[in-house]
Amino acid sequence: MENKIDIRPIQLEDYQAFNKAVNSVCDEKIYVATVQGFEINQTRKYVENIVVNKYPHVVAVENEEIIGWCGVIPDARKGFSHVGLLGLGVIKPFRGKGVGKELLNSCLNLAKSTEIEKIELEVFSDNNVAIKLYESVGFQQEGLKIKARKFNGHYQNISTMALFIND
Repeated sequence: MENKIDIRPIQLEDYQAFNKAVNSVCDEKIYVATVQGFEINQTRKYVENIVVNKYPHVVAVENEEIIGWCGVIPDARKGFSHVGLLGLGVIKPFRGKGVGKELLNSCLNLAKSTEIEKIELEVFSDNNVAIKLYESVGFQQEGLKIKARKFNGHYQNISTMALFIND
């Protein structure tokens, strides 16, 4: 029998489980730009910032383990605070089961009650599953960064995508 997956806002006490989940995706060196992962203190400060500022950020939890996340961090620069940058990830055993879409929809719903008007993201152009997910909720491609990453002798392009919320 499968356990229930709970989608809920991230909490400060989640920082260790969140760190473990993020670092497991980073360790794959495929889906996110950061391939080294993050130190626990970096993650604690990051989560604290999210919670204190009430940024839209949700986690998927099964058996007290974070298995995925989706969050939007507003651009702090003057004149850009109406734009937020989206990050989403699901650990390997839970991919292809609809967790990413649930996370994305939950996060977008939270973002609608903020001052954010536009959500942007970057995704490796060869990550067709993620691109289809983003397109399924209305994201559109805005641009393409050619040979944006060179890792282990392999180039990857980055697609920039955006969604205007509350339109």
